[in-house]
Amino acid sequence: MRVSIDPTSSRRPGWMPVLLIVWVASCAYVFYLLNRNWISHDDGVLAQSAERVLRGEMPHRDFADAYTGGLSYLNAAGFGIFGEHLMALRYGLFAFLVAWVPAVFYCASRLVSPIGAAAVTLLSVLWTVPNYPAAMPSWYNLFFATFGAAALLRYSERGGRGWLVVAGVMGGCSVAVKITGCYYIAACLLYFVIHEAPPARAGDDSAIRPAYAWVVGALLLGLLAGMLDVMRGHLAPEHAYHFLVPVIVLSLLALRTVASAPGPPIRRRLGRLWGVTWPFLAGLAIPIAAFAAPYVAHNAMGALIRGVFLSPETRLAAAAYSPKPLLGAFPAVLLAILVVYACRVGGGPRGWLAVALWVIVPVAALAIGGLEYVYGVTWASVAQAIPLAVLGGAAILWLRPRTEDVTRWEQSFLLLAIAGFSSLIGFPAALPVYFCYSAPLALLAIVSALRLVGGPPQPLASLLTLYYAAFALLLLNTQSIHELGWTVARPEPLKPLDLPRGRVLVPASDAVEYEAVVATLTAHARGTFTFAGPDLPEIYFLAGLRNPTRSLFDFLEPSATRTERVLGAIDDNHITAVVTNGTVRYSSPLSPDLEAGLESRFPVTRTIGRLTVRWRE
Repeated sequence: MRVSIDPTSSRRPGWMPVLLIVWVASCAYVFYLLNRNWISHDDGVLAQSAERVLRGEMPHRDFADAYTGGLSYLNAAGFGIFGEHLMALRYGLFAFLVAWVPAVFYCASRLVSPIGAAAVTLLSVLWTVPNYPAAMPSWYNLFFATFGAAALLRYSERGGRGWLVVAGVMGGCSVAVKITGCYYIAACLLYFVIHEAPPARAGDDSAIRPAYAWVVGALLLGLLAGMLDVMRGHLAPEHAYHFLVPVIVLSLLALRTVASAPGPPIRRRLGRLWGVTWPFLAGLAIPIAAFAAPYVAHNAMGALIRGVFLSPETRLAAAAYSPKPLLGAFPAVLLAILVVYACRVGGGPRGWLAVALWVIVPVAALAIGGLEYVYGVTWASVAQAIPLAVLGGAAILWLRPRTEDVTRWEQSFLLLAIAGFSSLIGFPAALPVYFCYSAPLALLAIVSALRLVGGPPQPLASLLTLYYAAFALLLLNTQSIHELGWTVARPEPLKPLDLPRGRVLVPASDAVEYEAVVATLTAHARGTFTFAGPDLPEIYFLAGLRNPTRSLFDFLEPSATRTERVLGAIDDNHITAVVTNGTVRYSSPLSPDLEAGLESRFPVTRTIGRLTVRWRE
């Protein structure tokens, strides 16, 4: 018996109760975990950006926003609705998740039965926000990419330019939140290329015209050249595997599809491609134009362009983190071989053999290295699998005649493209959590490709679903974000951050440190300003004091005159107390000149953990 594959499954009677159950259960579970886990500077930079927007400042013009700027406006709206505290940011994230869960179910329902769609949706939820419920922009990239995928799946079945416009709007919203939304846009444009190409049918005597294929090939070479330029200096084998292989494989499949498609002369084909592309681009322009309009009105477009397109270059250098070595992909290769074998043998005794083989893997891992080893193998089997999934899915599409079912074929290509390109969000900081930002898209892509070959036997599909759901529930969702993907070690106990602007559960040591630092700082600060750095945006927000500089993270705007600017801002605003960071992760430590200037102005100090509060009597 194989998994039920039917793109019309969501129209069967009974799908609505399944969706309702999954929706309520998912939202309740995420809300229960919503106040857990933080990275202090992540929550701090989001909160301080939103607070500055509330005061009338504009991202990039008045302060160095870490992202495009749209998220700062969204979070500012959350402060306006829920109050100025860290949980307000997470309530905004939760509101989007409430809409995202049905979108995932809808996408999955085009591929599998309602029960299968429920399983895909639950896995997608468990492997995402519960692992790190901070309102990071990459979650919004995931949400908008899923909304866009749903719109394009609808378009592939029903047509209608309105769905193309909706997909474009989602891309524009994603870019307005974080520039990495461009990856979703690139995937959609690649889908339009193959959607335009007419499938070759038996008896069709239309000529194959190579000129159009040459044009498409040149555009794809330009895409790869641009990626290589961005990735210069980061081209180790593991970078190529994670970030280049998906793009190269998808580009070759698109080029082959175009080159083998008969059709009219090149001008007509370009016209047809434009016919499906312009509604998407029109939708794309709507949120981007709305976001840029205030900058045009205030003659600040130059600041926006510099902040969005030039500052990321410094981020590439400061926040780079290499993926795990290629050897770490071995568990993913084993899982891929097992799934391929199961799809080939189908049900019956050999199908149950695939189940037995999978059971052996975690048991053997447990015997070899205990629970720690099981954790490592399980995480690697999926976190390292996106390039393999794209490669395997592309191979299925390459070998399977497109004419057998054009809609299914194109839907699979669409989801593979969105998953493959969206995984690039892990560049350059390929930390484990970045897999979570694209995991649901990869899962949908795998399901879409496997349905073309009938899917794995039901026992294996059920076993894998239960295993990875249990792994997320029992281990991932209750881990510290600092341990996610690295070790099974349990985090230290959590306690509420007992500050008016806190309200999140943090490690007990963080709570003690920040409560003491804020209490000391506010006891000695006069006026509304302080200075905290390097890279301490959370101090400004938690203390309710203003930042006199443009900087949230110092590395975003490195400057040779930083010492003069900081000391000048301290003197001009009559600041009486500051906080310095003894353990800097991204930016450079305080320069000797700045350190000396602070010591002369603030001779009294108290060191609390890694932070030092300085003040003058």
